[in-house]
Amino acid sequence: MNRNWFLIVAGLLLGGTAGSAFSQTPSNPSADKSKAATLDTDPHLVGWWKFEEASGKTAADSSGKGHDGTLDGNLAAETNHVPGRVGQAIQFDGKDGVRVVGFKGVTGMQARTAAVWMKTSVIGGDLLTWGQNEPGRMFHFGFVRGRIGLEPRGGYYYMKADTHDGKWHHVAVTVQAASPPNLHDHVKLYKDGEIAEIDDIGLLDLWPLDTGDQQDLSIGRRFKGLLDDVRLYDRALSDEEIKALFRVETNRPVTQP
Repeated sequence: MNRNWFLIVAGLLLGGTAGSAFSQTPSNPSADKSKAATLDTDPHLVGWWKFEEASGKTAADSSGKGHDGTLDGNLAAETNHVPGRVGQAIQFDGKDGVRVVGFKGVTGMQARTAAVWMKTSVIGGDLLTWGQNEPGRMFHFGFVRGRIGLEPRGGYYYMKADTHDGKWHHVAVTVQAASPPNLHDHVKLYKDGEIAEIDDIGLLDLWPLDTGDQQDLSIGRRFKGLLDDVRLYDRALSDEEIKALFRVETNRPVTQP
C-alpha cells in the first residue's frame, strides 16, 4: 500500500514538472533588443530642426538631445512658417537666423554630417555655421563663391551645380574621421542625393579641419529663402543614407553603427 502511494505521488510530481517545463515560452535572445536604429532615431543624430511649430520663437530639436533653437529678430512661427518640403519650413529673411544657444555643434576632428532642404532664388547666406574664428577652426556650410560648399576659414570647397533656381534641393556635407581631416581628402558634398561635382578647391584645401567650440551653432543666418528638415549627425553618413534623406525614406535602418 505504501509502495503504491509512493508511485502515485512520484508520478504526479514528475508530470507536474514536465508540464511546467513544456508550458514555458522558449527564451528569445532578440526579443528584448530594441528595434534597429533609423536615420530618425540614430543616436548619432545630435540636432534635428523640423520647424513644425505653430507659434512662438522656438525651433524644437527633434533629435532628443535638447538643442532647441531660438528664432532671431523678426522671425516667428506665426509669420515665417510656410509649407515646406517635409511638413513646414521657415521662410528666412536674409538677415536673421536661428540660434541654438549653448550648442557648439560637432567640434574638433570628429566625423559629421550636415543635411538641409533648401529653396531660394538668391545667392548668399549660411545653412549651418559654428566654430571659432581662426584658420581651420570654423565650420561654415552654405554659399561659398555662389555655390553651396564648406569653408573652414582657410580654404574652401564647393559644388559646381547651382541651387538658387527657386526649387527645392537637398544638400549635405560629410566629413570622414581622420587625424586630421582635410577638405580635399575627407569631405564630400551632395546635391539631391548624389555626390556633387566639385567646382574649385582653395589653395589651403589641405588645412586641417579642427572645428572650434567658441560659437553657438546657427541656422539660416543671412540666407533668404526656405529651409526645412535641418539635420546634424556626429558621424559621416554613407552615400546610401544621404540618398535616403533625399528620398524622405528616413525610417530605414542605418547602414553604419
